[in-house]
Amino acid sequence: MLWAISGASALLYWGFSLREGTSWFRSSVKSLALVPLVVLALVLSAPLVAAALALCSLGDVFLSRSGERFFLAGLISFALGHLAWIAVFVLELGATPDQLNSVSMGLAVLAMSLHALFMIRVLLGRAGELRLPVAIYIAIIMTMGVAALATQSPMVIIGAVLFMASDTLLGLQTFILAKGGPFERAANILIWPLYWVAVAILASVSLA
Repeated sequence: MLWAISGASALLYWGFSLREGTSWFRSSVKSLALVPLVVLALVLSAPLVAAALALCSLGDVFLSRSGERFFLAGLISFALGHLAWIAVFVLELGATPDQLNSVSMGLAVLAMSLHALFMIRVLLGRAGELRLPVAIYIAIIMTMGVAALATQSPMVIIGAVLFMASDTLLGLQTFILAKGGPFERAANILIWPLYWVAVAILASVSLA
C-alpha cells in the first residue's frame, strides 16, 4: 500500500513537472512520492534509510519552489541525504574500500571522478554565488556513487547511477540549458522519473 501511494504520487507529480508554475499543492504531491517510503523504513526499523529518504523528500519540497534561497536549501537537504545514503551503504550494505580493488571497479571510480570534474568545470562558471555549494554537492554525490560501487550490489550501483544522471540533468537545466529549448524540455521530462526510480531502487534494496 505504501509503495502504491508513493508510485501514484510520483506519476501525478511527473505530470505536474511538465507544466510551468509552482504551488504548495504540487509541492505536497511531490513530497508524497517519498513520505510513504519514510514511514515504511521506520516501520521496518531502518532509521538510516528513513533519514536518507526524509532528507531527499525535504529537498524535493525545496526544489519545487522558486528562487535561489529554496534552491540552496534543496541542495543542502540532498547533500545531507547523500551522506545518509553513504552511511547506509557502509554500515548496512557492506561497502568497504577493499571492494574497489579490481580493474573494473577502478575504471568505474575513474569514470565517476572524471564526470564530477566535468560537471564542476561546466557548472561553476554559471553558478554565481552558488559556486561553492554546487562544488561541494558534486563532490558528495560522487562519493555516494563510489560508495555504491563498493557495495558490489548491481541494483545499488544502478540506483546510484540513475541518481547521478538525474542530478546531472538538473544541474544542466538549472545553469546551462536554454529555457524552453529542446534540450531543456527533454531534461525536464527525464529528471523526475530517473530520480524516483533511483530512490525506489535504493530503498527497496536497503529495506529488503
